[in-house]
Amino acid sequence: MTSIQITATGVKLLDPFVPVIATLPTGEAKESYSISVSGMGQLTGISYTVPAHTTGKIKAQLQISALSSQDVKDLNTLALGMLDASYREEINEYEKTTASANLSVWTWFFGGGGASASYEKTKQEMRSKGLTDQQITMLMDAFLERAKNMSTVEIEFYVNNQSNDYAVSGDVYLYTVSGTISTEKGTSQYRMLADQAAAGGPPPAGGGAPSSGKIIPLN
Repeated sequence: MTSIQITATGVKLLDPFVPVIATLPTGEAKESYSISVSGMGQLTGISYTVPAHTTGKIKAQLQISALSSQDVKDLNTLALGMLDASYREEINEYEKTTASANLSVWTWFFGGGGASASYEKTKQEMRSKGLTDQQITMLMDAFLERAKNMSTVEIEFYVNNQSNDYAVSGDVYLYTVSGTISTEKGTSQYRMLADQAAAGGPPPAGGGAPSSGKIIPLN
């Protein structure tokens, strides 16, 4: 068994959907949040090959801004702390069946892959999960604070190709969630990238190797 390391710059993300930008309904309070549960994104411009029965490390600077893995972890902790134990268990089970990995809290909130959520839908969904208006505001304020401080990022992913009889190369596929958030404290677009991915081919079609790691801010 051997291990290789690949470093790349200028990597682009191909989004599967254009983010939904919600407008504030007339007469509503100054809060709105749109979420485009974008589905599987594709990182292009990485030149690498991980041979059969080996592991590899990919470190690549992306040409986009995104929340870091730590930002997502902090928001997940805050959101989960507001939910009843039964809902937290539901998310744990949901995460086992979806490619959204550490973004599963948000895809669960808003209807799964490919869904989009306008201002009204997000608030209704959060209320239906037991969150109060005060908790929703607290969560969205925390979200906005991190979104306004997004920076360009790099990925540091480990590719596990030990179980495959073939080499993997090409693009890296990972789940992405993006949208716009607005509260009385400001407005910002945001993007979250999953901390698990597939190297060389999109799941579940096969032909790729599982990879995992973290999203690291550069600024």
